[in-house]
Amino acid sequence: MKAFFTLAVVCLIASALANSFQPLELNEEQKAKAKVHFQECVKQENVSEEDATRLRNKDFVNPSANMKCFGTCFFEKVGTLKDNQVQEDVVLQKLGSIIGEEKTKEVLHKCKDIKGEDRCDTGFKIYECFESYKAQLAAKA
Repeated sequence: MKAFFTLAVVCLIASALANSFQPLELNEEQKAKAKVHFQECVKQENVSEEDATRLRNKDFVNPSANMKCFGTCFFEKVGTLKDNQVQEDVVLQKLGSIIGEEKTKEVLHKCKDIKGEDRCDTGFKIYECFESYKAQLAAKA
């Protein structure tokens, strides 16, 4: 797979919340863990490169089941989603230092209770919510 594709998915969750004017830097250990999670989820969810690229590009129109499940798998692997529940403490720990605790709490309040039809739909809808919030932050800036 293409290197940019892999790195883009590495930042899937963090980029969903990070303010577009604040760069996100992952250390080598974080990149290595994310790459492992990425590879595990590609295999587990049998996602095509096209669907993974669509998710990276935030193309949410008519997502395939595999595309939804791939994103959800990644959230589960990094610990931000467990048993269809957003793990607030994990999100605060991972993203609070990047976008600030108050912004993280705000997005959690808005998105944490979203439920879909199943595990994959729930994770996908939460990601859509995070992206919507990011767009609102960018519009305010």
